[in-house]
Amino acid sequence: MSTDGLVARARRALGKSWGFHRPPHAFVLTENRLVHVSLPREARGIRPIGGATVTSRDLPPGTFRPGPAGLPVAGPGLGQAISSLLPQKERLTAASLAVPDGFVKAATVDLEPGAQKRPKELAEMLRWKVSRLYGEPSPELRITWCEAGVAPDGGTRLLVLASPEETIASLEAAFLAHGIRIGALEPAALAMSAIASLALSGTGLVVFTDGPNVSTVFLEKGAVRFVRSRETAGDPEQALQEIRLAAAFVGGASSEGAGLDLTGEVVVEPASAPVSIRFREYLVENGGKEPVSLLPTLRTLGFPQWGEDTAPLVGVGLLQGVG
Repeated sequence: MSTDGLVARARRALGKSWGFHRPPHAFVLTENRLVHVSLPREARGIRPIGGATVTSRDLPPGTFRPGPAGLPVAGPGLGQAISSLLPQKERLTAASLAVPDGFVKAATVDLEPGAQKRPKELAEMLRWKVSRLYGEPSPELRITWCEAGVAPDGGTRLLVLASPEETIASLEAAFLAHGIRIGALEPAALAMSAIASLALSGTGLVVFTDGPNVSTVFLEKGAVRFVRSRETAGDPEQALQEIRLAAAFVGGASSEGAGLDLTGEVVVEPASAPVSIRFREYLVENGGKEPVSLLPTLRTLGFPQWGEDTAPLVGVGLLQGVG
């Protein structure tokens, strides 16, 4: 969604590199805060890479105004939050940004063999496909896509992500007003999956509760294969059904009576969220595996335990290099 692409990491293996080709600064926008996660100079480009500094500011009134498709557009308040988080002794010119999962819609599109050889027609078709997620009339969209496996007929399956152009451009402009170019821009669940991928050895399911949204991310050999986000955090039973439907789609099963493949590994964050608790109960009730903890991975990388605050996890995920 930015110049470097919202799903840039999805084009490569998530777990291959912790050399920081991305800037050592990441911002995480939540429902009510802006969080800055940065690495000290002495920790950049080495492993373990601990020592991250995490600072945050509450978003002031007026940070957003209503925008297209019910999504917000950044106003002056975001600039105030950015200014208050800038380091005093370092000029910050580039950073990565994570946005709430609800800012982005995702779709999987199966292409016929050879369709990618017609890039102009492909872009138009994908834009039309994803615009239907926003209803009529659809706003102007910023879209990006990556390969996400093989379609049933032998063609290519693409993962397409989209957000209103006005929303994304307003975020970029707020940072650019402070001299900061936003490169990678990702929904929070996708960013956090970079850490989850390490804990899952590259393959597994990630369930992430981000404010009112519950997101399901499927990883295979470090690559993102599927992303689904729904505003179901207030109803754990509905959220569980959405997760099961997502699992059925990825597995190629019918949605009728579909269940999860309980032999695989999963990461569930934050652990105390009602959806996380219900999902763990479902796994236990059906003989599935306990969710994989991220704590050993964080310790190996030299990071502290941040408790139930997922913003630092998201920020550290953004810092992972994509080179």
